Amino acid sequence: MTCNQCGADAPADAAFCPRCGAKLSSASGASGNRPPKAAHLQAGAGRGTSADVPEDELWSGGYSPKAVIGWYIVAGVLTILAGAGALYADAGSAVWLAIAVGALVVIGCLALYSQYKRMSVHYRLTTHRLVLQTGILSQVDNRILLVDIDDITVREGAIERLFNIGTIILRTTDETTKEESPDRAAPGKGVVIMDGIENPRHVGDIIDESRRAERTRRGVYMMNA
Repeated sequence: MTCNQCGADAPADAAFCPRCGAKLSSASGASGNRPPKAAHLQAGAGRGTSADVPEDELWSGGYSPKAVIGWYIVAGVLTILAGAGALYADAGSAVWLAIAVGALVVIGCLALYSQYKRMSVHYRLTTHRLVLQTGILSQVDNRILLVDIDDITVREGAIERLFNIGTIILRTTDETTKEESPDRAAPGKGVVIMDGIENPRHVGDIIDESRRAERTRRGVYMMNA
C-alpha cells in the first residue's frame, strides 16, 4: 500500500502512514464495508436496547380452580337457605327434588366453567414480554412487550384473600390490546384482565420489576413508575 501524502510504502492492513502519519484510504472505508448486521448491533449497543439480553422465562400460570371457591360457598349457602325454607313450609318431595337438582346444576356449571378457564387461558412472562395464550382447539397468542405496560393493579376480594387468589389488571399501549379491549377510562390504552391468579401480589411484583428493568435497558421514560 502506498501513502497518498508522501508516497511511502505501508503495510496492507495499516491505518496510518508510518512516515507522515496520514490516514490511509483503505482504513477510511473499513467502517463502510462493515457487514450490515455488525453495524446494526454496534448502533443498538449505545441506545440501551435489549437485543443482547437473553429472553428467559420468569413466571407462567393460568386460571386457578380455587378462583370459584367463593361461588361454591354462595351456592352452598343458598342451598341451605332453600332447604330451611322447604323444611319450615313442610314442602313435599317435589320441592326437595327441585332444590337438589338446582344445587347439582349450579355446582356442575361452576366446575365446567373452572375447567374451561383452566384449559383455555395461559400466561407466560419473560424478560422481554408477556404472552397471553387463549383458546383450546384454536389458540391465539397475544405478545405484549413489557415496555408497553403502563400500569399494574392487583385486586383481591374478601373471600379471594383467604385463598390467596386475585385479579391482575394491566393497562397497556399494545396495539392488539387497544383494538380488542380498549380502556374506557384512558383513551389510547388497552386493558388486560388476568383473573384467577394464585399469589397475585407476588406475580404483580414480578411483572412490575420486569417492566422497570426492560424500560431501563431500553432507555424508556417511566411516567407511571
